[in-house]
Order: sequence, then C-alpha cells, then structure tokens
Amino acid sequence: MSALRTQLACLGALLLALACPALAEQNALAQTLGTHEAHAGATALKAGRKLKSDEREFIGWLGERTRASEEGGTTGDPGGTPGRENGMVVLSWEPRIFLYKGILTDEECDQLIENSERRLHRSGVSDSVTGAGSVSEIRTSSGMFYAQGETPLVARIERRLAMWTMLPVENGEGIQVLRYQKAQKYDPHHDYFSFKSADLNGGNRMATVLMYLATPEEGGETVFPKVKAPPNQTREHFSECAMQGYAVKPRKGDAVLFWSIRPDGRFEPGSLHGSCPVIRGEKWSATKWIHVGRLGTEVHRLKYVPPPPPAVPGCKNTHELCEHWAESGECESNPGYMAGSKGNPGACNLACNRCDLV
Repeated sequence: MSALRTQLACLGALLLALACPALAEQNALAQTLGTHEAHAGATALKAGRKLKSDEREFIGWLGERTRASEEGGTTGDPGGTPGRENGMVVLSWEPRIFLYKGILTDEECDQLIENSERRLHRSGVSDSVTGAGSVSEIRTSSGMFYAQGETPLVARIERRLAMWTMLPVENGEGIQVLRYQKAQKYDPHHDYFSFKSADLNGGNRMATVLMYLATPEEGGETVFPKVKAPPNQTREHFSECAMQGYAVKPRKGDAVLFWSIRPDGRFEPGSLHGSCPVIRGEKWSATKWIHVGRLGTEVHRLKYVPPPPPAVPGCKNTHELCEHWAESGECESNPGYMAGSKGNPGACNLACNRCDLV
C-alpha cells in the first residue's frame, strides 16, 4: 500500500505540472530540495525509519501520511501541535486559493513573534507606477522582514512552503511578520506589481502565502472581495468587512496560499484581498511572496495574448497603465472611465477593445 500511495502521489504531482505549463519555474524545485531527498524519503518509509521534520504531511507526496497521527507529531513538524486539525483544503479554483490547517506549530508561531517584536516598524505600501514604498492609511499594521534563511526556524519554514507550493525557496522574498492591533487593517489590494520594472527582480509576484501566528478574538479576517462568499459565511460569525467576499478567519498555525498569476501566465484579478480591521485582540501574521523566477534575475513572463482588433484611427490608450487595468477587469468594473461612450471615448479604449466608441 505504501508503494501504491507513493505512485499515486507522484502521478498527482505530474498532473499538476502538466496543468500549469506556463509555470516552468516549478521544475526548479528538484534543484531546491534535492531529488535525492525524495529517494531518501521513500527508502526511509520502506525501512520503517521515522521521517525528518519536513519530509511529511504534504499531501502525501511521499506516501507518509499516517506516521504523524500515530506518534502525535513532534516540535518542528507541520501539524505537530497535539489536537490540531491538519491538512489542506481547497477554498476556490477560480481564483486558486488554498488553506493549509496547522502548517506551523504553536511553538514556531510564538518564536517568530518573539524574535520579531523588537524589529517592528510602520508598514508601507508600493506605488503602483514607480514601485517606491511609502506610508499610507491603506495599511496601518506594523511589520519587519527576515532575510531569506536568516535563522534556522525561518529556513525550515521556507523549505516547508517550497514543498507545499512546489516553488523554489530562491523565488521567495524574505518572510514579513506583521502585527495588527485594534482597528488596524490593510485595504483590498493586489500583490501583483504593475510598475514597469516589475520583471527585474525575479519577475512578478506569482503566489502569496499568508501564515497566521496568533488568533485575534474578533475580526482580522482575510477577505477576497471578488470571490463570492459561501452560504455558511454569515454576519453572525464574521465581521462586516469580511462579508465583502470570501473570508478566511485567522487561526494560529494555519496558512492561506493564493495565486496572483493564472496557469496561462495572465494576471489573476480575483487575487484582490485585504486584511479586515481587528475588533478585539491582536493579530499576528507572516507573509511569503513568491516570484515567477529566482530573485535578483530578470524574468519575462510568458502569457496568453488574444489577437489584437483591427486598428481604428484615433483608438488609443491615454494612460501607461491601461493594459494592466484592462487585465485586472477595470473595463467591466469602471466602463465610464476606461471606455467612455459613443463620441466620448474613455482613457483606455484600445486596451478595452472598445474602438467602436471612438
């Protein structure tokens, strides 16, 4: 049975890779983790040896799922905190959003918080045109960054996230730890960059992992406004902010993974997300942004582009971000500005394919 589970896990990984041809960077995972680790893990299973810290609990990728539950888990293992629900849940396929319950232990969460508190400062935001950072009321939390692999704990978590996402450690920015106190929040935004130099440092942000380090008493949900809320998400159990869309309650040790780029290489507008205000208690989280390629390299993303419409004299874009706005759905959300009306064209008629209004 162990061999069968291993074969099924490998087949699942192969199918996932085939389903995402535009994400060729995933193939570099073998270089990051080392293909010998997979062989070593399979050999360990056959020999009955206890697997090391992060060799297990990743969707059965080595067929090793039962050993942890039999032994109750160990410190440093995902799901190692006794009594915690553990495993991955698909929240949405369009856009792709996943929840991993218990990916961090209580001890790991507490240690990240303890090591971060003295280094906190006011969080900033990036300018959509230039990419420059600044302080804004859009984001009122406090935060700090760890360098990639800065401590053994950080390195262990980064390897674990690489296993889960199947994206190399080298593609990720340093982990950012954030503290949200009462009324602090982060308004809905995209992690995807729209400024021109976005491809110069590992390409654009492709995926984001949000890890929850502490559970607030009320509020602080992660909300996806462009994703419909499920029927069981009611005002009785969620904040008013959370009812804007699909919401995830912050629970210590859990993590949310969502993708900012679709499998065909295009931007995913549904990745719009925000952190709702904390109503009671304090929220701590850790963010890992993962790029298309290795940080420090220039990566040009391949994406599907439909054939352009026939050229119409006078049909043009009057703003440098028109193509990005159109890709993110603004032609439908804000047609008055983007496309205008007959005889009164908008700012982005060419990008919206509405040259008929010129």
